[in-house]
Amino acid sequence: MSNIILRKRYEDNADFRLFVQILLIFVLSRIFLAVMVPVYNGIVGTQHSFSFLMNEWDAKRYHFIIENGYTFPLDTDPQANWAFFPLYSLVCMVFRVLTMGFVDTYWIGMIVSNICIFIAAFYGVKLIKIMGIIKGDEGILLAVLMLAGPYTFYCSSAYTEAMFIMFIVLFFYFAKKRRFMAAGFMSACASGTRIVGCTLVFALLIEMYIDFARNNSRSLWAFIKHLLSLPQKITAIFLCPFGTFAYMLFLWFFCGDVWAFKNVQIAWREDTFFPVIGVLLKACTGQIEPRYTYMGWICIAVLVLYGYMIYRKFYSMAVFGIIALLIPLTSHVMSTCRFIIGTFVVFVGLYDCLAGRRKWVRNLAVSVMAVWEVILVFMWYNSDCWLM
Repeated sequence: MSNIILRKRYEDNADFRLFVQILLIFVLSRIFLAVMVPVYNGIVGTQHSFSFLMNEWDAKRYHFIIENGYTFPLDTDPQANWAFFPLYSLVCMVFRVLTMGFVDTYWIGMIVSNICIFIAAFYGVKLIKIMGIIKGDEGILLAVLMLAGPYTFYCSSAYTEAMFIMFIVLFFYFAKKRRFMAAGFMSACASGTRIVGCTLVFALLIEMYIDFARNNSRSLWAFIKHLLSLPQKITAIFLCPFGTFAYMLFLWFFCGDVWAFKNVQIAWREDTFFPVIGVLLKACTGQIEPRYTYMGWICIAVLVLYGYMIYRKFYSMAVFGIIALLIPLTSHVMSTCRFIIGTFVVFVGLYDCLAGRRKWVRNLAVSVMAVWEVILVFMWYNSDCWLM
């Protein structure tokens, strides 16, 4: 009887059907990550655990912050942990308190990340339905890209990518539904997770303008007067960077420098290149480490994709994606691949490019990306990370 009820609910309830489909993709993608552990251990001759292999580099920083909070740097390690924004760590701290310390901190970080990316995939599909770009697959390809595409393994680690993606998805979901106050709140949360969350304010302004111009004059001055007459929309705009401003206020009390998160970046990036153009030129022509040549060309390809998204009139997403990529390119191409997937909008562009293609083209592209992800996961487990 219960099976009949579940089957009927699956057939009649679109949200429940979407939930089940995404849950299946999510489970399969996480089984793959788990299976890769014994495969890696067998090839390399190690006996590392899943949590050990999944949480390299910055995950160790978040682990320390979750357990100890922000601290002043040691003389032997100038990379102060206040470079890492607080919201993800705060949520993990709450989970740690609720579990009374019985759950390993790395597992807490991974649980939070996996919950966030699942929510993001669910609302991501609902978002593209609102946008009207769903093709014959009912948007499931987007969920596949978000849960099993290249570099998405970060969304299962104790990294901020999954939470940041979730807030961005919810921001655009509410903005497209013209619930601008809710969108502003999601931007505030995003800006408390990563600094580029602040730039969602430009996406919000674009969405507000598009909504205004739909039934009114396209005059920019008329739009400004319209905004000034509506305190709710002004409040939504000012909400966008609230998370970052709150963190800056904390830093002022903590270490006396509201820009401490920015000033400490020199501990990671000592090279000085001309912003964006110089960075990409040096990277793409092989004038710095070989791994950065790969990253440089990935950045070029993604900028082209954002140009395509402008052509497709996905203005707010494309503008956000471009700004979010140009910010790290002012200093280096380091980590730009995970920054790109962390903005979410690249998945929408890829979905729009692939979903309308012939089935064999779509399957080939997905297969290539799956192989790409397998290679990346193996390299991640190996701590080499030269493509990260």
